[in-house]
Amino acid sequence: MKAHLSAVLLFLSGLASCSQIQPELPPDKAVDFVSQVKPLLESRCLECHHRRYVCAGLNLETKALAMKGGRSGPVIVPGAPHQSLLYKVLRLGHDNPVSMPPTPESPEPEELQLLHDWIQQGAQWPADVRLVPPQDWKHQRS
Repeated sequence: MKAHLSAVLLFLSGLASCSQIQPELPPDKAVDFVSQVKPLLESRCLECHHRRYVCAGLNLETKALAMKGGRSGPVIVPGAPHQSLLYKVLRLGHDNPVSMPPTPESPEPEELQLLHDWIQQGAQWPADVRLVPPQDWKHQRS
């Protein structure tokens, strides 16, 4: 009986570890940070979370700063969108006092899915890519 119980427990632990493995997505399903995530973060987050106005201690301009997080700790947990504060606060809805962004306009479901998928895929962010706050767009893009 003990041998049977041990075999069952071993099997269940193997299943649990397998469920943590994320299958490789085909290249056409992989989220591209520069073309997809960067514009989303710039338009939804950078107005308040940049070097001149570091709301809640969070600066999202660079990968290093974003991964460091803010006063509430890390906001991006690669591979775990539902543990990532960045994803969670965007999903809350405007009626919640900690919802982000603090405007009545909520992110579109497609934007939330994109952010979810990016984090789920490991939150890849090229080290040399810096986000630009909307306040600086006309200076850089003109």
